[in-house]
Amino acid sequence: MSISGRKVAITGASRGLGAALAIVMADRGARLVLLARDNRMLKGIADTIHARTGHSVDVQQCDLSNTESCAVAGRVLARDHADLDGLIHNGAMWLPGSLADIVDAEIQACISSAATGSLILTRHVLPVLRARPFADIHTVVSTSGLANAPLSGTSIAFRAAKAAQDAMVHGLSEELKQTRIRVTAVYPGDFEDLSPLSEAWDAVRENLTNREVVDSILFTLDLPRNARVRALVVE
Repeated sequence: MSISGRKVAITGASRGLGAALAIVMADRGARLVLLARDNRMLKGIADTIHARTGHSVDVQQCDLSNTESCAVAGRVLARDHADLDGLIHNGAMWLPGSLADIVDAEIQACISSAATGSLILTRHVLPVLRARPFADIHTVVSTSGLANAPLSGTSIAFRAAKAAQDAMVHGLSEELKQTRIRVTAVYPGDFEDLSPLSEAWDAVRENLTNREVVDSILFTLDLPRNARVRALVVE
C-alpha cells in the first residue's frame, strides 16, 4: 500500500508531531485536511506544503477540548470530503504537574481533547469512512496510555486521557472489525520534536524524535489492506 493519492485528515496538525507528519505525508503524495485550534498556524503549515509540493491543503479549525467545535468540524469533514480515506487522531493537550498544581478546567480540557473530542469527530466522519473501499482510523496515543505506565513527569489527567484513548482504539477495533476500516495506533515514549524542514531531521540521533514516530505511523498505514498493527509501541 501507499499513502500517495489518499485523502487523510490529521488533528493537531499546526505544530510538533502533527505538522511534521503532515509535511512528510504531503511529500509522499497524500491529500490532506489539517485540523487544529490555531487557524493561523494551520494556514502556515498549508502554505509550507503548497510551496514544497504545489498541492493545496484544506484546513479546518477544531478545538478538540470543545465538544461543539468537534461536532462542527466533523460535520464539515463529512459534508465536504466524501472521498476521505483516513482520520489520524494526533491532537491532544499535554498537561504535566501534580494534581495539586493543576486546575479543574485543565483536567477537563486534557481529557476532552484526547478522548471526548476524538470520539465526537470520529462519529461524524464514520459514515464517510464506511463508504470508502478502504479506510484507516489511526491514533497517536502514548506509552502513558499503557497499563501500569509510570507518570514520568506527566499529570494524572494526561495519564487518564491517554488511557481513555487506548480504550477508544480497542473499542473501535472491536466495533469495526467486520468493516473495511482498519484501526491502528502508535504508543510513543518521550521524544524530541524536530522539523522536516531542518537539517536535524536527517541527522543520526541517539534519542527518540518525532521522525521515528512519523516513520512508525506511516509503516502502519502502508501495510497491505489485509494486515494491521493495532498497537505499536515506539521507545
